[in-house]
Amino acid sequence: MKKLITFILVIFSVTNLHAQRISTDSLKLLLSKEKTDTGRVNLFTAIGGRFGFGMMKNDSSMWYLEQAQNLSKRIHYTKGELNANFNMAKYLFFSGNYPGALTLSLQNLKQSEQLRDTNILFFQTRLLVWIYNRLEDNENALRFAKKMSSIANSGFQIQDSILNYRTMSDAMLGTAFSNAGKLDSALRYQSLVYKYALKIKDPQWFSLGSFWLGGTYSKMGKEDSAFYYYRISIPNGIKSKRFDMEAGSELGMANLFYKQGQSDSAFFYTKQAVKVLQNISTPDVLMDAYSLLSKLYEGSNRYDSAYKYLKRSVTLKDSLFNQSKLTQAQNFVFNESIQQQKIEQAKKEAQQQYKAKIKLEILAAVILIFLIIAFLLLRNIRNKRKANILLSNQKEEIEEQKRNVESTLSELKSTQKQLIQSEKMASLGELTAGIAHEIQNPLNFVNNFSDVNKELIDEMQQEMDKGNLADAKEISNDIKENSEKINHHGKRAGDIVKGMLQHSRTSTGVKEPTDINALADEYLRLSYHGLRAKDKSFNAEMKTDFDETIGKINIIPQDIGRVLLNLFNNAFYAVNEKQKLFTKDLPGFKNLAGLDGYNPTVSVKTKRSENSVLITVSDNGNGIPKKIVDKIFQPFFTTKPTGSGTGLGLSLSYDIVKAHGGEIKVNTKEGEARPDGPRLNDSVGQAVERGTEFIIQLPLKENV
Repeated sequence: MKKLITFILVIFSVTNLHAQRISTDSLKLLLSKEKTDTGRVNLFTAIGGRFGFGMMKNDSSMWYLEQAQNLSKRIHYTKGELNANFNMAKYLFFSGNYPGALTLSLQNLKQSEQLRDTNILFFQTRLLVWIYNRLEDNENALRFAKKMSSIANSGFQIQDSILNYRTMSDAMLGTAFSNAGKLDSALRYQSLVYKYALKIKDPQWFSLGSFWLGGTYSKMGKEDSAFYYYRISIPNGIKSKRFDMEAGSELGMANLFYKQGQSDSAFFYTKQAVKVLQNISTPDVLMDAYSLLSKLYEGSNRYDSAYKYLKRSVTLKDSLFNQSKLTQAQNFVFNESIQQQKIEQAKKEAQQQYKAKIKLEILAAVILIFLIIAFLLLRNIRNKRKANILLSNQKEEIEEQKRNVESTLSELKSTQKQLIQSEKMASLGELTAGIAHEIQNPLNFVNNFSDVNKELIDEMQQEMDKGNLADAKEISNDIKENSEKINHHGKRAGDIVKGMLQHSRTSTGVKEPTDINALADEYLRLSYHGLRAKDKSFNAEMKTDFDETIGKINIIPQDIGRVLLNLFNNAFYAVNEKQKLFTKDLPGFKNLAGLDGYNPTVSVKTKRSENSVLITVSDNGNGIPKKIVDKIFQPFFTTKPTGSGTGLGLSLSYDIVKAHGGEIKVNTKEGEARPDGPRLNDSVGQAVERGTEFIIQLPLKENV
């Protein structure tokens, strides 16, 4: 009965074909006139689907579906490919190739979920329920039936029509629960289908709903109810021209009569079912009918007829389930020998020797089959053992490689930390000279005004001794002004020391409100004085253009300070290198350094845009060659002489800016070079304009 119910569900799925009035020839005519690729895909699929449902194992069907599949892949028409694959899976199912249908359906299900095509997903899930029902995998059949119900309840706008998705999913749930032995649940869902049939008064739904209820009540042992619903199903099947349901219900009643021992009624309904089934393509249901007829003839001791229908049943079974042909052939031979035994018992005693010979041959065949199975099992065990040993060795090799990689990674991280610390210490060393210069100025003021105050105090005391209080008061005012200047310059020196400490200490990684203009101005001066401390002959102009509307922004000041210091150091280094070229004695030119053509200049500019702050650091140095522009942010890449740089400055700057959610870009223009020095214009002897500009963009999302 399980196979019979599955068959009825399959036939019900193609009910739409009865309503289609377009013939196959008409579809072929449309195909010959269709110009668009997507239109041809759809027509190929329609024709292939028509042949596949109309005839079992029709090669034309698969040809048309393959054309649709190939064309869909070529034009990247995903929905067309899904439709073609779905119909190919149904064709394989109808042909009895259940493993092929299952494999293709599972692949198609994944693509349907990715495409989110609810219609294909619904019918593809239903096809999987059919397949698992036929393979008697009740657990998976029930799982996909529940999934089908979920799709029907959430993916469609349900309407009262013949093609009602919710009712179709209820039908599949009822069948899956019935096959799993959960009859109460099966009855609940099948009753919903029957109520729907009552609501729309459709004979086809009446026939289906009553057929399923009859099958479930039969399993529950409630034979009166089963008879009642089977009798409703038969006339409605005839009325709706669903002869498959008519035959199925008749066969169901025949099985009930057979259980009750009413052979005459069982014979009558079985023969009625066979008569209908022989006119439609229903090999699996016809197989069950033949099997029941064989049992009935056997019960009435008509062994010749019993053997005839048993053989027909086994032949159909073999054609449908070719993936288990060996086992079924064995069962057929065994059953045939039993029937032959019963026939020979009614004949002469002289045939006993022949029967013994047949039994011996069958036994030998069974033993041979078991030996073959044992050999295959032994070979599989041996192969699995070899595979396990190979996997174990591979696992050990992978673990060893993993340990080596982890060790190498640890060493690289340690080396990276050392190099980064070296870069930080290098930048700190470059700051030292500039900081010393910056501190010296306010300290000179403090010392000078302290000496002046000492003299003024002595003078004030002399005036007070003389009684000149007015003069003494005037001197005290001067002392007060000098004290304020001492305090001012002392605080200035303190701020410089504080900035130095902030640069040298390890970053906490915590953002804080920072005046970006003040930060940029401070590091510009410190960088300049640092280079001046190394080379007293170096001079450069510093230009600032700060946007005062920026206010304070949330950054990590130590980190952004390192970025600015690195850019300023590079800019001053670039203009210094270019200035050195102008101090050389070139043929035909004397004292080029005195020309007005080149003035070393480093500029910093800030500007607020809608969502960010732009910090531009530019110089008028030699520029960066185009061939290395893409490499300047790579770790360890440097154009400075060996020992003059680590090559980590711009790499660290890039990482810091990225960590702040910003960007750093470079614009550069390289001037033309000549072996004996810079390119000069012939008319006025001025250097060609060139230089580099770094632009830092920081977001304003967390501004204060």
